[in-house]
Amino acid sequence: MKALATYAAALVGLTMAVSVSADSRVTLTLRLYNTSAIPAPELLAARNAAQSAFRDAGLDVMFRQCGRPAASQIAVEPCDERLNPREVVVRIIDAPAFSPTLHPDAYGMAYLVRATDRGWLATVFSDRIDSAAARVRVDAGTLLGLVMAHEVGHLLLGSDYHSQSGVMRADWQDALLNHMGDQYRFSKLEAARMRQAVSPAF
Repeated sequence: MKALATYAAALVGLTMAVSVSADSRVTLTLRLYNTSAIPAPELLAARNAAQSAFRDAGLDVMFRQCGRPAASQIAVEPCDERLNPREVVVRIIDAPAFSPTLHPDAYGMAYLVRATDRGWLATVFSDRIDSAAARVRVDAGTLLGLVMAHEVGHLLLGSDYHSQSGVMRADWQDALLNHMGDQYRFSKLEAARMRQAVSPAF
C-alpha cells in the first residue's frame, strides 16, 4: 500500500498461478459499509476484484451489504448481530480532512489488536482511490477492490506485514497501477497463512 510501511517482509512467495484444492478452501464474510455512496457498478467491480484475488488464494469471500437503507442501495442489511470468527468489516469512507497519524498518500488502513496482531475492521478511502484511478487511467472499482483485499490481508497477516510484490506490496506506485492484473495477487505463502487465520481457531 502506498506509503503505509517503510520495509517489506523478508519472505516472499511466488504469485498465485494455480488454483487451490477444494478441500483446503475456507470462506470469509466481509460486511461492507458503503458510506461514501459508491455507485452500484463501481461497487460491483470492486467486489469482483476482491473476490478474484482471494479466490486465487483459496478463500471464498462472501459480501454482506450493510448499513442504513438508502434510495441508491438495494438489499442493505442492518448487520447488527455480533461478528462471528470468519467475518470482518470493511468501511468505504472519504479520507479524514486532517489526521496526524495518517499518511497523506495512504489508500486505506487496518485496525488490529496489538496483543494478537489480528483484527476485524478495515477502512478504505474512496476519494483517494478515485483520484488515483483517474490520474493513472485505471478502473476505479477494480482498484477499490484490490485495496480492500490488501487491507483485509493485513487483518489476517498482521499490521506490519508487506511483501515485495503482489497485492500485499507496501508501495503502490502509479506506474504499477497500470498493470493491476496478476501482479496484484496473494503469494502462496500469504494464501496459506490467511487460510489458517480464517480457520475455526481464528
